[in-house]
Amino acid sequence: MPKVTVLMAVHNGEPYLQQAVQSILGQSFQDFEFLIVDDASTDNSGKLLSGLSNAKVRIIANGKQLGLSSSLNQGIEASEGTYIARMDHDDISLPERLWKQTAFLDAHPEVDVIGSWAQTLGLQPAQIWRYPTLDEDIRSEFIFNSSLVHGSVMLRKATFDRHQLRYDATIARAQDYELWTRAAPQIRFANLDAVLVQYRIHPEQAGSKYGTEQRAVAERVRQREIGRLGIEATSAELALHNKVSRWEMPTNRAELQHLERWFLKLRVGNQETKAFPWHAFDRALERRWWAACRANTKWGLEAWHAYAGSLIAKKGERSALDKVLFWAKASLRNLGWRRA
Repeated sequence: MPKVTVLMAVHNGEPYLQQAVQSILGQSFQDFEFLIVDDASTDNSGKLLSGLSNAKVRIIANGKQLGLSSSLNQGIEASEGTYIARMDHDDISLPERLWKQTAFLDAHPEVDVIGSWAQTLGLQPAQIWRYPTLDEDIRSEFIFNSSLVHGSVMLRKATFDRHQLRYDATIARAQDYELWTRAAPQIRFANLDAVLVQYRIHPEQAGSKYGTEQRAVAERVRQREIGRLGIEATSAELALHNKVSRWEMPTNRAELQHLERWFLKLRVGNQETKAFPWHAFDRALERRWWAACRANTKWGLEAWHAYAGSLIAKKGERSALDKVLFWAKASLRNLGWRRA
């Protein structure tokens, strides 16, 4: 029985498949099986996989295309490892990934899903995507987006079996975001503050080819998360929320004012329902508020600078978000903005 099952599903992934496979077979940690679901590929992916002679590799060949969600569910059912490590066919796992994540789960039995930071491939210059590391921050970020790189996660199979947690087979895109938010009441998350995967950016990846469909699923998940706060958002509020979730920030004072009101509404809803950890949820809102202030250089940065200056003078009087909102309002009023 292997300690880890590395689970990959592939459909027509020939251009990058060889490199992805070799990144797993070259891991420093070797107590694993490599379970690859070939989802009815019509290119040379099947031929490449059938030519692998490594005894760790096990291949499931679908007779017809089932989609990523069903293929991953199929792989979870067939996996034999204590832990399941996701791997995408176009990414690269760095050599110590399995060792570091296995060691973390062994040492932290309270954690069920462990991800990592990622470095991009295909962008010049390359970017490092740094995500929150603590469970409370990861789950609070779900109000906006998933803060786990899907191809970086390792999960505890027994927990997912016990709670009957699987990907929603009716969802073709953003299935990880949907699963994490649905599973959140039963599981705990973490991210390692180290780059363990290289995430490839290319025109054929799902986010590029199916961006509209992926965006629609993410918007439904966000609306469900907002509903947990006891809030029935208007169409305008949902549109604004989806924009800032994609880091598309307000471009004028009126939009910044609407965003402030919406964030206050979210914050009050969370204080009443306790759906998300209080201080972590404030930090999630503050990250987007800072980005909104920074995007509005004519007036937003003055709002933020007023907030930053208040940290020393009024330390301990207010939570971080209270200060941001209070000083932003004061600064905007000083710039001639009059609240409706």
